[in-house]
Amino acid sequence: MEDTREVSAELHRLADTEPLDHFDTGTVLTRGRRGLRRRRLLGAGGAVAGVAAAALAVTVIPNLITSGNNPGVAGTQTENSQFSPVPGIPRGEDGAGQRISKQEAERRCALRNPGPTYPLEEYTGRSAGFRSVSARSYDVRKDPRSGNAGGCVIPGGDKPSAALVAAAKADPFPKNAADQLRNCSVRAWVDMTKWRIQVSDRLDEPREGMYPAFTDSLLIAISPSGKTAVACQLQPAGIVGMGKNRGGAITAVRLDDLGTDDPRMEWPDGTLGKEIATMILGSSDCNDTGKVCARSLPLGWGQAPADTAKVVVQVGSGPKYEAPLKDGWFAFTALDKTPHTEADRMTVRSYDKDGKLLSKLYPEK
Repeated sequence: MEDTREVSAELHRLADTEPLDHFDTGTVLTRGRRGLRRRRLLGAGGAVAGVAAAALAVTVIPNLITSGNNPGVAGTQTENSQFSPVPGIPRGEDGAGQRISKQEAERRCALRNPGPTYPLEEYTGRSAGFRSVSARSYDVRKDPRSGNAGGCVIPGGDKPSAALVAAAKADPFPKNAADQLRNCSVRAWVDMTKWRIQVSDRLDEPREGMYPAFTDSLLIAISPSGKTAVACQLQPAGIVGMGKNRGGAITAVRLDDLGTDDPRMEWPDGTLGKEIATMILGSSDCNDTGKVCARSLPLGWGQAPADTAKVVVQVGSGPKYEAPLKDGWFAFTALDKTPHTEADRMTVRSYDKDGKLLSKLYPEK
């Protein structure tokens, strides 16, 4: 239970970071043990809900240039007057997914979060190191004051204007592509307004009895050069009190510099796969023991093998959910109302047009 409390603390610290910035749920959860984790949340109407989360990082180096589609050339994107340069950081996609030092990461966070500065926590293993447009928590052990500061989404080199930030705050859960890319740009500090949305999914379940509304969206945006992907989660409660954000996760991936760290897939035997992505199994309305939950909230993104015709998500023996899929990229955010227990694992599998299993995208024993 100790690691569960630590994960819960990480989630809450990172949730209360800054306007339109949020922690990378997959990165935070991957740091702990790769099992079922639970935290308690106070739901609408005072109902206490337990949240179980199991996360791992899973991407395939993509063929992003499809017939009839001109992805453009890196560096040719017209400079947008709604963004200003950030000292010492490359503009556009060059500022996303960079490998940088701890010192540089802290410098960028100080630029983004004016006021008291705090040391960033250093992770070990495959989560070690720092990249731009990824979320990190502050190191409470080195500076206890940072416990109330949340965390920092390490910014890129395009600072959004006050007007752009205000527009994103006013519409945190947009439906059209242009506004979605605007909001993701504000959170990343990377001008993504000319990028394309490769694939997306949206959950908009109304309130039902004691359960609050379940609303979420997830998209994968691809840069004009096709070399950078950003997974961006948007939620309607984007701004909570005092401008604090609970707007979802955001992660930049340099497809030409995957290395062996997250979000590369790590199989149960410790070997690394070719795949990249992030998948999370969340749950709500868990009983007092935390072992039985009435709602499952699977969320994830990544890329399937080239011959994939469909990607199917399932929790235990519950209903199967076919994830939106385009040119190998998939993204899903779903609600499963079938009660499940700790023994019910999430599966994410890809199939070809004849129904043949191609890959188990979420590690299975």
